[in-house]
Amino acid sequence: MYKLAQRELWKGRIDSEQDSAQFRHFQTIHFGDINEAPSGSRQGIGILGYAVDKGVELNKGRIGAKEGPNAIKQAFANLPVQNTTPIFDYGNVEHNHEKLEETQQEFAHYVANSIQRHQQTFLLGGGHDIAYAQYLGTRQAYPDESIGVINIDTHFDTRKESGSTSGTSFRQILEQDDNADYLVLGIQQGGNTQGLFDYAEEKDISYVYSEELLHQISPPIKDKIERFVHDHDVIMFTICMDVIDSAFAPGVSANGVLGLFPHIVLELSKRIVSNDKVSTISIAETNPKYDIDNRTAKLSANFLHHFIV
Repeated sequence: MYKLAQRELWKGRIDSEQDSAQFRHFQTIHFGDINEAPSGSRQGIGILGYAVDKGVELNKGRIGAKEGPNAIKQAFANLPVQNTTPIFDYGNVEHNHEKLEETQQEFAHYVANSIQRHQQTFLLGGGHDIAYAQYLGTRQAYPDESIGVINIDTHFDTRKESGSTSGTSFRQILEQDDNADYLVLGIQQGGNTQGLFDYAEEKDISYVYSEELLHQISPPIKDKIERFVHDHDVIMFTICMDVIDSAFAPGVSANGVLGLFPHIVLELSKRIVSNDKVSTISIAETNPKYDIDNRTAKLSANFLHHFIV
């Protein structure tokens, strides 16, 4: 179910009402209806929330991520404006269908609409089942192109289930699309069964272990990312916030230890989103129910802030 943006979320400190150099995002945000027909060329930025954690529930995780989109928007609202790129909040999609797949299909339609309208589309979760919906929308917008899926995540999220959950998105993509490939950065041995590693080998999934990303991004890993981007027409990019160590991001659906430091995730991400091939960026699994001092929501909002090109 689609709901228009909640304007009351967008508030913050006012340093000036005249000097645009002192504005914050809540002072410049635009609001729109994603169902309206796009006009003119692609420009500006679209933000759409996936206020859904049914997939987390089906994956036997901690529910609460459906509150993530609004928490991220509230944190983002008070951050300073760095450029004049117009940003549109299109509200959120909530789950009210009988099946999660129906909600994902609905969200995908709006994702495709945003891609047609904007240079960048940011999708805020919600469970990581947002990734399958993100893919469906990307494929709808680019029916013939090869899609490279890049995920920064502790988990492969390639479980075999009878339907969608927060742990199945990337298996669903690979099983139905021969023109899509998958790269995962931040994989932990303790977060994935041997069966998932076997599936990664079977499907030729590229991945980098979290311990390879502790303090810096080595030249071979940079090369791996650059080759992957080069080899595809369109890049779909997603971050699961549980890849970050729980000391920095406690408010997630499946918190973990030995995770990545935020600056490494930021550096990795900026290398990816700076490429024109990136059509959509999603941030998944922010769960305010388990957050501390809005730490995870603020981190997600700062990622979004830094990704705007």
